[in-house]
Amino acid sequence: MSDQPSEGTLISITLGEALQEYLGTLAPEAHNALGPFVRKYVEHAGPDTTIESLSGARVESYAEAQIQASDPAAPQRVAALKAWFQYLKKHSYAEKNFGIHIRVRRSANRLSAAATRAAEAPIEMTAEGIAGLEKEQAKLHDIVPDLVKAISLAREDKDFRENAPLEAAREALAFNETRRREIDAILKRVVAVEGGVGAGNRSTIGSVVAVTRLDNGIEIDYKLVSAREANATDRKISVESPVGKELLGRRPGDEVTVSVPSGVVQFRVNGVHSG
Repeated sequence: MSDQPSEGTLISITLGEALQEYLGTLAPEAHNALGPFVRKYVEHAGPDTTIESLSGARVESYAEAQIQASDPAAPQRVAALKAWFQYLKKHSYAEKNFGIHIRVRRSANRLSAAATRAAEAPIEMTAEGIAGLEKEQAKLHDIVPDLVKAISLAREDKDFRENAPLEAAREALAFNETRRREIDAILKRVVAVEGGVGAGNRSTIGSVVAVTRLDNGIEIDYKLVSAREANATDRKISVESPVGKELLGRRPGDEVTVSVPSGVVQFRVNGVHSG
Protein backbone atom coordinates (compact mmCIF):
# COMPACT_ATOMS: atom_id res chain seq x y z
CA MET A 1 0.00 0.00 0.00
CA SER A 2 1.23 3.51 -0.79
CA ASP A 3 0.48 4.67 2.78
CA GLN A 4 2.96 2.20 4.28
CA PRO A 5 6.25 3.62 5.54
CA SER A 6 9.19 2.96 3.24
CA GLU A 7 11.20 1.16 5.89
CA GLY A 8 8.65 -1.61 6.41
CA THR A 9 5.12 -2.66 7.15
CA LEU A 10 3.20 -1.10 10.01
CA ILE A 11 2.42 -3.36 12.94
CA SER A 12 -1.31 -3.39 13.71
CA ILE A 13 -1.84 -2.63 17.40
CA THR A 14 -4.34 -0.70 19.51
CA LEU A 15 -3.56 2.34 21.59
CA GLY A 16 -4.33 0.40 24.76
CA GLU A 17 -1.92 -2.40 23.86
CA ALA A 18 0.83 0.04 22.91
CA LEU A 19 0.31 1.98 26.13
CA GLN A 20 0.89 -1.07 28.32
CA GLU A 21 4.02 -1.91 26.37
CA TYR A 22 5.30 1.68 26.47
CA LEU A 23 4.78 2.11 30.21
CA GLY A 24 6.75 -1.06 30.79
CA THR A 25 9.80 0.45 29.06
CA LEU A 26 9.93 3.57 31.25
CA ALA A 27 12.11 4.06 34.29
CA PRO A 28 10.17 4.79 37.52
CA GLU A 29 10.85 8.54 37.32
CA ALA A 30 9.72 8.76 33.70
CA HIS A 31 6.73 6.47 34.38
CA ASN A 32 5.47 8.82 37.10
CA ALA A 33 6.18 11.99 35.09
CA LEU A 34 4.96 10.93 31.62
CA GLY A 35 2.53 8.07 32.21
CA PRO A 36 -0.55 9.99 33.45
CA PHE A 37 -0.58 12.34 30.45
CA VAL A 38 -0.18 9.55 27.92
CA ARG A 39 -2.87 7.50 29.66
CA LYS A 40 -5.29 10.45 29.50
CA TYR A 41 -4.72 10.75 25.76
CA VAL A 42 -5.33 7.04 25.22
CA GLU A 43 -8.54 7.20 27.27
CA HIS A 44 -9.68 10.17 25.18
CA ALA A 45 -8.90 8.56 21.82
CA GLY A 46 -10.14 5.13 22.93
CA PRO A 47 -7.95 2.18 24.05
CA ASP A 48 -9.42 0.00 21.28
CA THR A 49 -8.53 2.51 18.56
CA THR A 50 -5.92 1.16 16.17
CA ILE A 51 -2.85 3.32 15.86
CA GLU A 52 -2.89 3.06 12.08
CA SER A 53 -6.24 4.90 12.09
CA LEU A 54 -4.75 8.00 13.73
CA SER A 55 -4.27 11.19 11.75
CA GLY A 56 -2.40 14.42 12.26
CA ALA A 57 -5.68 16.33 12.32
CA ARG A 58 -7.07 14.20 15.16
CA VAL A 59 -3.90 14.57 17.23
CA GLU A 60 -3.75 18.32 16.61
CA SER A 61 -7.42 18.67 17.57
CA TYR A 62 -6.70 16.92 20.88
CA ALA A 63 -3.76 19.22 21.58
CA GLU A 64 -5.79 22.34 20.85
CA ALA A 65 -8.60 21.24 23.18
CA GLN A 66 -6.56 19.77 26.03
CA ILE A 67 -3.30 21.75 26.23
CA GLN A 68 -3.69 25.37 27.30
CA ALA A 69 -0.88 27.87 27.87
CA SER A 70 -2.41 28.69 31.28
CA ASP A 71 -2.12 25.06 32.43
CA PRO A 72 0.85 24.69 34.82
CA ALA A 73 1.27 21.11 33.59
CA ALA A 74 1.39 22.09 29.90
CA PRO A 75 5.17 21.58 29.59
CA GLN A 76 5.01 18.07 31.04
CA ARG A 77 1.92 17.24 28.99
CA VAL A 78 3.59 18.28 25.73
CA ALA A 79 6.84 16.50 26.56
CA ALA A 80 5.01 13.30 27.53
CA LEU A 81 2.96 13.13 24.34
CA LYS A 82 5.93 13.94 22.11
CA ALA A 83 7.87 11.08 23.67
CA TRP A 84 4.88 8.77 23.27
CA PHE A 85 4.34 9.47 19.57
CA GLN A 86 8.06 9.19 18.89
CA TYR A 87 7.95 5.74 20.51
CA LEU A 88 5.04 4.67 18.29
CA LYS A 89 6.90 5.77 15.16
CA LYS A 90 10.17 4.15 16.20
CA HIS A 91 8.47 0.78 16.74
CA SER A 92 6.59 0.91 13.40
CA TYR A 93 3.21 1.23 15.09
CA ALA A 94 2.54 4.62 13.47
CA GLU A 95 3.21 5.75 9.93
CA LYS A 96 4.69 9.03 11.12
CA ASN A 97 5.66 10.84 14.29
CA PHE A 98 2.43 12.62 15.26
CA GLY A 99 4.31 14.41 18.03
CA ILE A 100 4.95 17.28 15.63
CA HIS A 101 1.29 18.23 16.13
CA ILE A 102 1.64 18.50 19.91
CA ARG A 103 2.34 22.03 21.07
CA VAL A 104 0.87 24.83 23.16
CA ARG A 105 -1.07 27.32 21.06
CA ARG A 106 -0.04 30.90 21.68
CA SER A 107 -1.45 34.01 20.09
CA ALA A 108 0.85 35.86 17.73
CA ASN A 109 2.85 38.66 19.31
CA ARG A 110 2.22 41.69 17.13
CA LEU A 111 4.47 44.60 17.93
CA SER A 112 2.59 47.87 17.74
CA ALA A 113 2.22 51.01 19.81
CA ALA A 114 -1.14 49.83 21.14
CA ALA A 115 0.23 46.39 22.02
CA THR A 116 3.20 47.96 23.79
CA ARG A 117 0.93 50.19 25.87
CA ALA A 118 -1.25 47.21 26.75
CA ALA A 119 1.79 45.19 27.78
CA GLU A 120 2.88 47.95 30.16
CA ALA A 121 -0.56 48.54 31.68
CA PRO A 122 -1.31 47.25 35.19
CA ILE A 123 -2.94 43.82 35.38
CA GLU A 124 -5.96 43.65 37.68
CA MET A 125 -6.47 40.36 39.52
CA THR A 126 -8.16 39.21 42.69
CA ALA A 127 -6.03 38.36 45.72
CA GLU A 128 -7.03 34.72 45.20
CA GLY A 129 -5.79 34.82 41.62
CA ILE A 130 -2.48 36.39 42.61
CA ALA A 131 -1.99 33.76 45.31
CA GLY A 132 -2.66 31.06 42.72
CA LEU A 133 0.05 32.46 40.42
CA GLU A 134 2.53 32.65 43.30
CA LYS A 135 1.75 29.05 44.22
CA GLU A 136 2.23 27.93 40.62
CA GLN A 137 5.51 29.85 40.41
CA ALA A 138 6.80 28.15 43.57
CA LYS A 139 5.79 24.72 42.27
CA LEU A 140 7.53 25.30 38.93
CA HIS A 141 10.67 26.40 40.78
CA ASP A 142 10.60 23.36 43.07
CA ILE A 143 10.46 20.83 40.22
CA VAL A 144 13.47 22.26 38.34
CA PRO A 145 15.94 19.90 40.08
CA ASP A 146 13.78 16.91 39.09
CA LEU A 147 13.68 18.07 35.46
CA VAL A 148 17.46 18.54 35.40
CA LYS A 149 17.89 15.07 36.92
CA ALA A 150 15.60 13.59 34.25
CA ILE A 151 17.81 15.10 31.53
CA SER A 152 20.91 13.66 33.19
CA LEU A 153 19.38 10.18 33.39
CA ALA A 154 18.17 10.31 29.80
CA ARG A 155 21.65 11.26 28.59
CA GLU A 156 22.88 7.86 29.75
CA ASP A 157 21.33 6.51 26.55
CA LYS A 158 24.00 7.46 24.03
CA ASP A 159 21.70 7.09 21.01
CA PHE A 160 20.50 10.71 21.04
CA ARG A 161 18.78 10.35 17.65
CA GLU A 162 16.08 8.07 19.08
CA ASN A 163 16.19 9.18 22.71
CA ALA A 164 12.56 10.18 23.33
CA PRO A 165 12.95 10.59 27.14
CA LEU A 166 15.85 13.02 26.58
CA GLU A 167 13.83 15.13 24.14
CA ALA A 168 10.86 15.05 26.52
CA ALA A 169 12.97 16.10 29.51
CA ARG A 170 14.58 18.96 27.62
CA GLU A 171 11.21 20.29 26.42
CA ALA A 172 9.73 20.02 29.91
CA LEU A 173 12.58 22.13 31.32
CA ALA A 174 12.24 24.69 28.51
CA PHE A 175 8.49 25.04 29.05
CA ASN A 176 9.06 25.34 32.79
CA GLU A 177 11.46 28.24 32.28
CA THR A 178 9.11 29.94 29.81
CA ARG A 179 6.14 29.71 32.15
CA ARG A 180 8.17 31.01 35.11
CA ARG A 181 9.20 34.04 33.05
CA GLU A 182 5.56 34.65 32.08
CA ILE A 183 4.46 34.56 35.72
CA ASP A 184 7.32 36.84 36.77
CA ALA A 185 6.23 39.40 34.16
CA ILE A 186 2.63 39.27 35.38
CA LEU A 187 3.50 39.57 39.06
CA LYS A 188 5.62 42.66 38.36
CA ARG A 189 2.57 44.48 36.95
CA VAL A 190 -0.27 42.92 38.90
CA VAL A 191 -2.62 45.08 40.97
CA ALA A 192 -4.87 43.44 43.55
CA VAL A 193 -8.55 44.39 43.39
CA GLU A 194 -10.91 44.11 46.31
CA GLY A 195 -13.23 41.14 45.91
CA GLY A 196 -16.28 42.91 47.23
CA VAL A 197 -19.26 44.98 46.19
CA GLY A 198 -19.01 48.37 44.52
CA ALA A 199 -20.89 51.56 45.19
CA GLY A 200 -24.65 51.22 44.98
CA ASN A 201 -24.37 47.45 45.59
CA ARG A 202 -23.02 46.98 42.08
CA SER A 203 -20.83 44.08 41.00
CA THR A 204 -17.09 44.52 40.48
CA ILE A 205 -14.16 42.23 39.72
CA GLY A 206 -14.12 39.71 42.56
CA SER A 207 -17.88 39.89 43.19
CA VAL A 208 -20.06 36.80 43.22
CA VAL A 209 -23.22 37.50 41.24
CA ALA A 210 -26.25 35.27 41.84
CA VAL A 211 -28.47 35.11 38.74
CA THR A 212 -31.49 33.22 37.39
CA ARG A 213 -31.75 32.19 33.75
CA LEU A 214 -35.14 33.45 32.69
CA ASP A 215 -35.62 30.80 30.00
CA ASN A 216 -35.40 27.81 32.36
CA GLY A 217 -35.37 29.19 35.91
CA ILE A 218 -31.93 27.74 36.73
CA GLU A 219 -30.07 29.68 39.44
CA ILE A 220 -26.32 30.16 39.01
CA ASP A 221 -23.59 31.91 40.99
CA TYR A 222 -20.83 33.49 38.90
CA LYS A 223 -17.63 34.98 40.25
CA LEU A 224 -16.34 37.86 38.13
CA VAL A 225 -12.58 37.66 37.60
CA SER A 226 -9.88 38.79 35.19
CA ALA A 227 -9.27 36.83 31.99
CA ARG A 228 -6.21 35.15 33.53
CA GLU A 229 -8.30 33.72 36.39
CA ALA A 230 -11.29 32.46 34.41
CA ASN A 231 -12.22 28.86 35.13
CA ALA A 232 -15.53 27.54 33.83
CA THR A 233 -15.48 24.54 36.18
CA ASP A 234 -15.43 26.83 39.24
CA ARG A 235 -17.94 29.28 37.69
CA LYS A 236 -15.25 31.96 37.53
CA ILE A 237 -15.96 34.01 34.42
CA SER A 238 -13.86 36.72 32.83
CA VAL A 239 -15.23 40.25 32.82
CA GLU A 240 -14.13 40.25 29.16
CA SER A 241 -16.45 37.33 28.28
CA PRO A 242 -19.96 37.99 26.90
CA VAL A 243 -21.69 37.04 30.17
CA GLY A 244 -19.04 38.70 32.35
CA LYS A 245 -19.27 42.00 30.47
CA GLU A 246 -23.04 42.16 30.98
CA LEU A 247 -22.91 41.19 34.67
CA LEU A 248 -20.16 43.69 35.57
CA GLY A 249 -21.56 46.80 37.26
CA ARG A 250 -25.01 45.25 37.85
CA ARG A 251 -27.09 45.23 41.03
CA PRO A 252 -29.93 43.06 42.34
CA GLY A 253 -33.06 43.29 40.21
CA ASP A 254 -31.25 44.10 36.97
CA GLU A 255 -32.05 41.98 33.93
CA VAL A 256 -29.48 41.47 31.18
CA THR A 257 -29.51 39.93 27.73
CA VAL A 258 -26.41 38.11 26.52
CA SER A 259 -25.60 36.90 23.02
CA VAL A 260 -23.81 33.55 23.18
CA PRO A 261 -22.90 31.03 20.44
CA SER A 262 -26.05 29.02 21.16
CA GLY A 263 -28.33 32.05 20.93
CA VAL A 264 -29.59 34.75 23.29
CA VAL A 265 -29.84 34.20 27.06
CA GLN A 266 -31.54 36.46 29.59
CA PHE A 267 -30.51 36.67 33.26
CA ARG A 268 -32.01 38.36 36.31
CA VAL A 269 -29.53 39.42 39.00
CA ASN A 270 -30.71 38.13 42.38
CA GLY A 271 -27.81 39.26 44.52
CA VAL A 272 -24.26 40.60 44.61
CA HIS A 273 -21.86 39.72 47.39
CA SER A 274 -18.16 39.47 48.22
CA GLY A 275 -16.21 36.51 46.85
